[in-house]
Amino acid sequence: MVNPMNLYNEIVSGILSRVPGGKAMYSQLQQGRTASAASASRAVANGGEATSRGLTPSNDGIGAVPFSAIMEYFSNGGEADEFLRQAIESEIELAAVRHDIDPNLIRAVIRAESSYRHDAVSHAGAMGLMQLMPNTAASLGVTNPFDIRQNINGGTEYLRRMLDMFDQDIDLAVAAYNAGQGAVRRHGGIPPFAETQQHVPRVRQFFEEYTLQQYQRATEDSRFSS
Repeated sequence: MVNPMNLYNEIVSGILSRVPGGKAMYSQLQQGRTASAASASRAVANGGEATSRGLTPSNDGIGAVPFSAIMEYFSNGGEADEFLRQAIESEIELAAVRHDIDPNLIRAVIRAESSYRHDAVSHAGAMGLMQLMPNTAASLGVTNPFDIRQNINGGTEYLRRMLDMFDQDIDLAVAAYNAGQGAVRRHGGIPPFAETQQHVPRVRQFFEEYTLQQYQRATEDSRFSS
């Protein structure tokens, strides 16, 4: 007789293997297999909305999403790319709370650094969504820069350090994140490097876009609820 769980594991691992970084995601999902019923109820939308809207990230991140929720998502026609997007969003929200940073700033940095490509590698060797350099990753305890959770948490922690170092000045913190804190100190501001000079306003633009979108959604929600 076929073991249903083994078959299920094959289905999920097969789907995620088509997504860059899917092995790391699959490992995180396995760690969440013993999640409680409460985690399961958070992992799928309330009132049976999982069928129409797909998987809702749990409050504990992708690692706590039970396999049953993943199976429901894919059995209802969920796409691997959309699952990956929601997984990233879940980890962004967690890291934002953990390190007390506006999640929209994290999104802006990710978009500017890697265009949300968690398998990205720069010519200088920076890796993953938040483009961590090997030494920086090691100092943050990131053992696998292509692991979504580790990369976002590590990158957000480093961004928090830069914000604290430069008195919460977003532009200087982003410049330090991109070019190094030493370069920002030596030049007394954003370094005169072409990449950094272009990078900082891009992050600022994306940050403002995400913030405006959030405001517009909140306005729409309040309009419908009133």
